[in-house]
Parts: sequence; structure tokens; C-alpha cells
Amino acid sequence: MTDIDEEDKRKIAVIGDSDFRLGFKLAGVQEIFDRENYEEKIQEILDREDIGILVVKEEDLGNLSKRVHNEIDSSVNPVVVSLSEKAESERLQEKIKKAIGADITG
Repeated sequence: MTDIDEEDKRKIAVIGDSDFRLGFKLAGVQEIFDRENYEEKIQEILDREDIGILVVKEEDLGNLSKRVHNEIDSSVNPVVVSLSEKAESERLQEKIKKAIGADITG
């Protein structure tokens, strides 16, 4: 088992409406944000060094500028995971592989 330094630990952040946030809050995620000023908030989270994973609702991404969309698509730190009713597991697997450098599906 590998010891992880405190400085290497990164947090999970979630941004979305109250229904979306509730489950994550109950699971103990502490970095929870509502959709107010969505694009600004996304940018702030992307710029933070203490966030390792950002979970967003896929439907909310449609209103973002192309610049922020491109930044989300290319981000590996934090990894941005968009959730929807139609799970895009292949896309998620690609992002995880990019983030950790290993394919965990095989």
C-alpha cells in the first residue's frame, strides 16, 4: 500500500442543482457548489490545485462558452466527469486513463 502525502490528496467537487448535489453531499463530498454563476464557478474550480475530480451534470454543460468547453474536455487535473441518464462510460474510461495513465477496464 502506498502512502499518499497530504499535499498529494485532492478533493472531489460537485456543481449542479440541489437534486444533483444532494447524493454527493450525503456521500460526504464537501466541495459542493450550486449553479449560480455557473461558468465563473467552473473556471474557478478548474484553476484550483486542490481539486482532483469535478463532477457536473451533462445537461448543464450546454450553456458554457466554447473556450470553457474546450478547457473541460482537455482537463486532466481536475478530471471533469459529466453525468447524465445516458452514461458515457467509454468517455469516462478515456478520461480516467488520461488522468492516471492506466486502463482500469481490462
